[in-house]
Amino acid sequence: MDWKLPLQPASDEPLYRQISRIVREAIAAGRLKPGERIPSVTDLAKELSVNRATIVGAFRDLERARLVASHVGRGTFVAEAAASSPPDVRRPNAGTTGDLRELLAIGRPPGTIDLASGVPDPRTVPDGTLERLTGEVFAENPRRLYEYGGPAGLMELREAVAARLRVDADQVLVTNGSQQAVSLLACWAAQERREVLCETPTFTGIPRAFALMGHRVESVPWADATLDLSRVPRGRNLLYVCPDHHNPTGQSMTPAGRQDVRAFASQNDCIVVVDEIFRDLRFRGDPPPSLYAMLPAGRRVLVGSVSKTFMTGLRVGYLVADRPLVDDLRPVKRYLDLGGPALTQAIVAAFLRRGYSEHLKRVRAYYRERADAVAEALRREMPEGVRFSRPEGGFLMWVTLPAGASALQLYWRALERGVAVSPGPAHDMDGRYQNCFRISYGHATPAVLRQAIARLAALIKQKDLVPAGPGLEVGP
Repeated sequence: MDWKLPLQPASDEPLYRQISRIVREAIAAGRLKPGERIPSVTDLAKELSVNRATIVGAFRDLERARLVASHVGRGTFVAEAAASSPPDVRRPNAGTTGDLRELLAIGRPPGTIDLASGVPDPRTVPDGTLERLTGEVFAENPRRLYEYGGPAGLMELREAVAARLRVDADQVLVTNGSQQAVSLLACWAAQERREVLCETPTFTGIPRAFALMGHRVESVPWADATLDLSRVPRGRNLLYVCPDHHNPTGQSMTPAGRQDVRAFASQNDCIVVVDEIFRDLRFRGDPPPSLYAMLPAGRRVLVGSVSKTFMTGLRVGYLVADRPLVDDLRPVKRYLDLGGPALTQAIVAAFLRRGYSEHLKRVRAYYRERADAVAEALRREMPEGVRFSRPEGGFLMWVTLPAGASALQLYWRALERGVAVSPGPAHDMDGRYQNCFRISYGHATPAVLRQAIARLAALIKQKDLVPAGPGLEVGP
């Protein structure tokens, strides 16, 4: 078989899937026969002028379909039973993100500047805060913490969350972080036979949670701080979106974009999952209306957490929905875990009542200073053709390189220079956004952030990584 495959880089179909599809078709047509050896990852990447991760993704896709088999020390071969397998065998999509994370989960050199971790800086919480809150909790009838808090969660926390969000406490379910809230919805959506739609790029823990429950997740592109809903299939849908200080772009959805989502939910049998984990971290401008509040009753769910605003280790999140949906979700929650830890729930309830607002003032100033430092450094250091978002809150920023550049190549080279970023393909189920990467600016001082951006810019200016572009542009 001729391995000069006719790839189309401009196609919406990811390159790894193009390779996988062509190989499947060749096996089905008999051009590749059982037992025939396939070129190595290195050789095929060189032959096709693609990165190694793309070939690995294609091989993994073919291995899942049992069309090829890899043998340590020997290579990869067409499986003996491949000729009898349908060419399009595929399980519900789990994408290549897991494969990419395996490739990216390598040890970082000591002293690496961390621009990759999408979690808050623990140093934003003063020493002694947790000890103080725990003392307050145990001073108020500690016996209440000895038992299950119930599947809906400790009432004092539900009331504290309800007071902040201006909803009724019986609309609140407490979860083990917002990720469990999404997993809970994935279980429920499977029972209800709802199709799952998810924005992309995104935090890939979201679509993977749905995929683990057997869902085939359809991507909805996030572009210019709106969702492109024009080609979304109509039906019984569940749509996930993070509209405020979006992960990974850092943008907030435009007013027009919010109206589009509202219209889509109103006109279709669609329940919108609104992830507000970053909403409290706005440090510039007035907050837009909550998308959850804009949506029609019965077509909305809000998920949130204190993991991004306060402390990841407490694992306390929540889900808010209209009462009929909460009634449906409560037994699912009971079967999942019988209820979360009462102690950590009581700690968060105490903090929401006393201290949370002052804490938010401090962290907003903390992240604003760093966001401004990174934006100024990007504007000054980056070559022509590089674009970047300008967040109004949170601690994430999205950088887009000129077309044809490889964020994965940048990732490897940056690690050698002591800087870790999060490449764009790791934020999409199908490994797209090859020329994008995410910066998390919450874990370093402004001076260190400037140093890291200077190192990245020096790598991006190398001609073998980024072709010449038309000029520096700053995203919204």
